[in-house]
Amino acid sequence: MNLPRNDTNTGRVLRAMINTGWLTAGDVRRRAKLSPDTEVTARIRDLRKIGVYVACVSEPHPKDEHRRLWKYRIVQLPGWVRKELNRESQRVLFGSRAA
Repeated sequence: MNLPRNDTNTGRVLRAMINTGWLTAGDVRRRAKLSPDTEVTARIRDLRKIGVYVACVSEPHPKDEHRRLWKYRIVQLPGWVRKELNRESQRVLFGSRAA
């Protein structure tokens, strides 16, 4: 399996959610710089398919008592994903020679 690339929506969602707390789908969309019609929850499902454990919780909506607010958080990354992300960050820090 390959790590989702930076230029894909799934890759942008993965990188936007790493090392963060709980985020709503809108928070993820803004952090990943995706267009408003992008379905963030579909990309979260794609992450789950490659083994990323993304937890979700439902809270009462702060402004409307009849609605719920869903939040998401990466809880655990498979070892190979963590390894590839570390390798990617080394390439960014030290140039392509670290690959």
